[in-house]
Amino acid sequence: MMDLEGFQNLIKTPDFTTASNLEVLTLKGCTKLVDVHPSIAVLKSLKVLNLKDCKSLRSFPTIIRMEYLETLILSGCSSLVRFPEVDGKMKRLKTLDLSGCHRVENLSENLQHEKFLEELDLTETAITEPPSFIFQFKNLKVLSFNGCKRGRTNSIAPMLPSFSGLSSLRELKLRDCNLCEGDIPRDISGLSFLKELDLSGNNFVSIPASLTRLSKLEVLILSNCNMCTLGEADIHGLSSLKWLYLNDNNFITVPLALTQLSKLKLIALSNCMKLNSLPELPTSIEDVWLEGCSSLEVVASPSKVCNLVDSAAIRAFNCFKLVENMNALTLLRKHLKVD
Repeated sequence: MMDLEGFQNLIKTPDFTTASNLEVLTLKGCTKLVDVHPSIAVLKSLKVLNLKDCKSLRSFPTIIRMEYLETLILSGCSSLVRFPEVDGKMKRLKTLDLSGCHRVENLSENLQHEKFLEELDLTETAITEPPSFIFQFKNLKVLSFNGCKRGRTNSIAPMLPSFSGLSSLRELKLRDCNLCEGDIPRDISGLSFLKELDLSGNNFVSIPASLTRLSKLEVLILSNCNMCTLGEADIHGLSSLKWLYLNDNNFITVPLALTQLSKLKLIALSNCMKLNSLPELPTSIEDVWLEGCSSLEVVASPSKVCNLVDSAAIRAFNCFKLVENMNALTLLRKHLKVD
């Protein structure tokens, strides 16, 4: 193991030719590192290579022959121009993190041989056309395209092929990708093991119908999507949903259908400033986030909200109209145990 994390004056790495047993190399936070010696490409025993936040790194050895490499972290390498070529012998790679590599536009076609890849993070890269082979990784569990756009206004949607090949996917992150309701591939409903889906920062009129058949989904993030309603979709199919984030949307109310979600623990509606009423809450609910809901006046189950206030599980800062309608003095006395 060699840990050089935070060596601020490191400009180039040494020759690694004689370090044949090296398994873990950490260069995280070496912000002045410009040159990685080509010998790093032949470290056959290397399992983990961490170059996170090496902001000055512009290039990397052309061919990587690290047969046992499992984790490659290049996140925050904002000056990196291109992703290095990968030798076909690299067949044990499980984690590839390129988040924040703003200049990287393409991936090596040889990556399609990485049958063991489980995590792929392309957040805020310049990759506007994901290679189709990504969607055939049967072992992939985490996939992130956060912030990937085609220019300033165009959506990445046309570049998203079928999700059907990602049979093991657990987390899918598509935040800030300029997606609209019809841009979500219909076969997303076939991701039978998907547990977390982040679609925040996109543009949906209502919840895409294809999402309502994700029966194993536990976390759904639809914050800041300009949504006015959850729509007419039958959300009963989201039978495993526990955490629902709907912050910063334009709801006036949310549908009674929420009561169908028998496992729901958290509903987040912070900064939904047009929200004026809240329906009956599921009996399973433990947390409600209502900060900044300045128009909220009515809740269908005030006794439930009172109980949540007692347990400090409700966040309702700046909900002045709601406080007026719920007899704030009574609530305050009860909460503070004042006679």
